[in-house]
Amino acid sequence: MIRRILVGVFVIALVCTASLGAVQIKEMKKTSPTPLNSRNAMTVDINNALQADIEALGIDKAVAKKIVDGRPYRNKRELVTKQLLTSEQYNKLKDQLVARQPRKSKSKGGE
Repeated sequence: MIRRILVGVFVIALVCTASLGAVQIKEMKKTSPTPLNSRNAMTVDINNALQADIEALGIDKAVAKKIVDGRPYRNKRELVTKQLLTSEQYNKLKDQLVARQPRKSKSKGGE
């Protein structure tokens, strides 16, 4: 009889410990650092970024210079069509790249 009670208490303690561990794991996942390749990572505007910022993405120094020299770009995909990046390189970096367009100024009264 005592043995059954002890086994029951042990099983209940084991279940409680396991469930607390699961809750702690969920909390850790919520607060874990964001991976670098996520959408929250730094984005680089290829039309305005410094060459060093482009290089920081892992792009070769010579290619980064060509990107800077070839501005402006209508869209980030032009890096592939102009053969500055391979499709594989582009696919790895596309979430970190943007090609913002300059705002068009409004002219006043025929100026």
